[in-house]
Amino acid sequence: WYAVALLVLLALLLYAASRYMNTSTKALDTELSTAYTYAEAQDYDGARAAFTLAAGHAEDYSRIWMLLTRRSLVDQLNQTLATIPSYVSEDNMADLAVETARARTQVRQIKQSFFSWF
Repeated sequence: WYAVALLVLLALLLYAASRYMNTSTKALDTELSTAYTYAEAQDYDGARAAFTLAAGHAEDYSRIWMLLTRRSLVDQLNQTLATIPSYVSEDNMADLAVETARARTQVRQIKQSFFSWF
């Protein structure tokens, strides 16, 4: 009886972790896309604020992500997100595009790292 209860509990925890991973990575990817859209529209202050907000959300998500996936992936993402606001200017749009793409790829890698376990 206890084994069945433990198995059900573990299944529920795995389900909750997968939902969290799905929703948090999707939300962060959307935030990064939105922030870049601000920059494309030449709203550089809005883009800088949106990238900073996304970095803050990533730090919040990181507390759980580090329990679910490799820490090195999460650290790389946080380092990338910390530098992106400095690229937000009219002169750096190409660099901003590259860094935003890198961050979005790192978000996908975090998600794939979790789901590759099963």
